[in-house]
Amino acid sequence: MRQSQQLFLVFLSTLIGSCQERTASKPTITTAIKNTVTSKTTDTLTIDLVALQKQGKLLHTTVITINNDPVYHSVKHFNAFPLQELLNTYPAIRDLDATKYQIVFECEDGYKPVMPLQQFLSKKSYLAVSDVDAPKGELWSKIIKDGHEMKAAPFYLIYEDVSTMETDFKWPYNLIKIHFVDSASDSSLYPKGNKKAQAGFKLFKKNCVTCHAINTIGGKMGPELNYPKSVTEYWDKNQLKAFIKNPEAFRNGVKMPTLAHLTEKEIEDITVYLTYMANHKS
Repeated sequence: MRQSQQLFLVFLSTLIGSCQERTASKPTITTAIKNTVTSKTTDTLTIDLVALQKQGKLLHTTVITINNDPVYHSVKHFNAFPLQELLNTYPAIRDLDATKYQIVFECEDGYKPVMPLQQFLSKKSYLAVSDVDAPKGELWSKIIKDGHEMKAAPFYLIYEDVSTMETDFKWPYNLIKIHFVDSASDSSLYPKGNKKAQAGFKLFKKNCVTCHAINTIGGKMGPELNYPKSVTEYWDKNQLKAFIKNPEAFRNGVKMPTLAHLTEKEIEDITVYLTYMANHKS
């Protein structure tokens, strides 16, 4: 009888110990769940595409055909995935008011094209991770632009339903990051109370800011134009206008494109804007 009681006590203590272990393990499980939720709700308005690729999160692609590719100037086929699907995984980005934000594409070479977010979302875009038509053993075909060989990797933004005539849509290659910026953020560059400079601002924003910064806002492919010294403070005005129109006439092998489509008045407006900003440095 005593032996049976002893066995029962041993069994009971074992059972209690087991329950205590399970009870003690619950906070660990709760913490793990809490950390998972935190990681999902931690959000950002910048997407680092290179980091995502290294984490193996950009693997599921399909072949997308572009009938008249504006970069390669031919029919092209790319391994790509829908960019909208990626954006939807970021709640802060998914819930943005598209009418009040811009999408900024940051390229490895410093090029930073910008689009109104609402316009960008009106078309179906894809992020190409490789070129199906590339030579054997290579991920991408070469891009030749204005006599220069350009790097397509690591990513190239493409559209399935955008004509090359729709020049307001950007097709950045050598893409590494995507940013979402409040449209009001460039208000510091807006020339208040000067209508001619305002016209120049619009032209600068459309033709120049992707490569050049004003007060550190803008692209880094070309030099900063206002800070610490404005380009208008060390260039002769007429020479500056001539350079804007045809940079190749000044510098051999210059990467800046010829802006022959701009009229003399438009170039004058851009220089008026640059002169205005010389007195409005950050």
